[in-house]
Amino acid sequence: MAISKLEGSLTTISEGQSDNRIDLSSSSREYYKLKGLLEKERGNSHLIILQGTPDPDAISSAMALGFLGMPYGIEATVLCFMAVSHQENRALVKKLGIKLTVYEQGFDFANYDIYSIVDSQKPSTPVDKQLREEGVRFFAFIDHHRPDPAGVPYASFVDIRDDAASTAGIMTSYIEQAYPAGLDLGDPEQVIMATALMHGIRSDTHKFIRASLLDHQAASYLFPSVAHQTIELIERKILTAAMLEMLEQALVNRKAIDNIIYSDVGFVRAIDRDGIPQAAELLVTREGIDTALVWGIVDEKFIDGSFRTRSEMINPDEFLKGCLGISPQNGEYYGGGNSRDKGGFQIPLGFLSQFDDKEQVYAMAKTIIERSLLDYIGKASETDR
Repeated sequence: MAISKLEGSLTTISEGQSDNRIDLSSSSREYYKLKGLLEKERGNSHLIILQGTPDPDAISSAMALGFLGMPYGIEATVLCFMAVSHQENRALVKKLGIKLTVYEQGFDFANYDIYSIVDSQKPSTPVDKQLREEGVRFFAFIDHHRPDPAGVPYASFVDIRDDAASTAGIMTSYIEQAYPAGLDLGDPEQVIMATALMHGIRSDTHKFIRASLLDHQAASYLFPSVAHQTIELIERKILTAAMLEMLEQALVNRKAIDNIIYSDVGFVRAIDRDGIPQAAELLVTREGIDTALVWGIVDEKFIDGSFRTRSEMINPDEFLKGCLGISPQNGEYYGGGNSRDKGGFQIPLGFLSQFDDKEQVYAMAKTIIERSLLDYIGKASETDR
């Protein structure tokens, strides 16, 4: 049963791998389109929006888009709606001195002429109304996920390549066109950007295990300009006490049916949210399992989940959209993902977040997620293993 079918329940009680071949010549065509549009925006202010929890692919892609606008005097601000939480991502921002602006009520959109979205399947944002009211134009939409079934974004520039494994790879292909001789090792800003892009590609391709030809070419271009010791420091695995507790809870709560395992981590703080995908990545490695779904209740406001699969038969985007359905409030899917191995979802708890009995809220959320999953995979009842 899809979440859309269960929305009444929630509000009453509460939300095939693609071919690696890619037409590299498209990078040149798309870059010159983008270049022409950037020239027309000379001297304007650019708001680059990151959806969800900022990850290395999104952060580095935003940096690259801002960098490409610099020769035209375009000032860019990177805006996100959630704080950086994963320890590697915090290390990325800290070590490279990356500036991200976290949205707060009262943010002045009148300061910007154009806005863009990178590394997000959704062309809409939580602040679309404010952007329209202030006349901020939708400039660019650049992504590597499967196109949203709702239709093509109305941005001036659209480049969606679901045969690329990272948006950072796409952005690097533009930079290679702009700087064919390579980046300047003597320019600290270019070294920082190259390092961020390399980490973004490595992160989204599982260190090149699932990289496309575009990603490999991008990494080859970036390699001479990357601060490799910084990459090693960023990728050093350090688990906080909260992360370890979440992993333990996911192991305790796990249930398996056929080749799918699912679990939850209970209530978590937003700052620890990235323990959810780490738990999914751990569970999917279990023998006899190729697909994992893990969720938690973040800040007592919404259900946040991650999906991982090693199956060539399961498309994460189709799976999550089919399993969770569409929100009747805004007509958007609760979840989605790439075409290879991972996805995510968020379901607002609505007025349930006001309930004092948190255990009851947890139990009801658990029932909703499990029922949706089991109904979608055609299992009337679950089987523990």
